[in-house]
Amino acid sequence: MNLTDDAARGGVDPSGLDALVEHVLETPGLRLLGLMAVAPLGAEPAAEFARVRSLGEGIRGVAPEARFLSMGMSQDYPEAIREGATHLRIGTAITGNRPILG
Repeated sequence: MNLTDDAARGGVDPSGLDALVEHVLETPGLRLLGLMAVAPLGAEPAAEFARVRSLGEGIRGVAPEARFLSMGMSQDYPEAIREGATHLRIGTAITGNRPILG
């Protein structure tokens, strides 16, 4: 999901989630297993993750398999866990910052 107004970040806008869910459910070979989102820079991560959790709960009425929530990164994973994250991206906490190339 894209939780910002920046279309370049990719992901579906929350207002388009229902249409995307319907499309995935109707497409052979696709399975909807959950939602993924990154908290926008400068936003309160807990509030954004609560929003994703609520949207995830909403789609489970039509897609019961969609039980996974991929949200939270090295800097905000505690908030993501509190809001029900099942998957985290914590690369920087493990490997450090990426080297600058060039």
